[in-house]
Amino acid sequence: MRKLLLIAVFALALSVTSVSAYDLKSNMLLLNTQLREVQQGFITSDKEAIKVSIERFAKHANDLLGDKEKFGEMLPKNKKYKANEAVMSAQIIAHNVQIILDAIANKYNQSGKIRREESQRAYTYIEHACFRCHNIVRDEN
Repeated sequence: MRKLLLIAVFALALSVTSVSAYDLKSNMLLLNTQLREVQQGFITSDKEAIKVSIERFAKHANDLLGDKEKFGEMLPKNKKYKANEAVMSAQIIAHNVQIILDAIANKYNQSGKIRREESQRAYTYIEHACFRCHNIVRDEN
């Protein structure tokens, strides 16, 4: 019993360390999965799936990227100053999510073709914001 308890405490200590070390990576993987759900909704022309998945993605993206201090804590010491890029990406994402939601709701009374094109373009801008942030944060300089 004592050996099992010792193993459990050791495993817990390792998991706490690894969770904090990989928190950013696991969050990015989750955002990627959520963004792929949005893409799948576009491919299948499922407006409800797009709406649900883009709202879930937007909330998680804002929670993770929208707070400079919180995001900076997840970066290595020599890259903490790059947290501003995450905040900017969160703003770009939020703007383009709204474009997608407006298109789904037909807020501006546009044709289906125009709404699809605008929302798909907004999706690519979201992807671009993600890639831009990744490239800047990963940059050695």
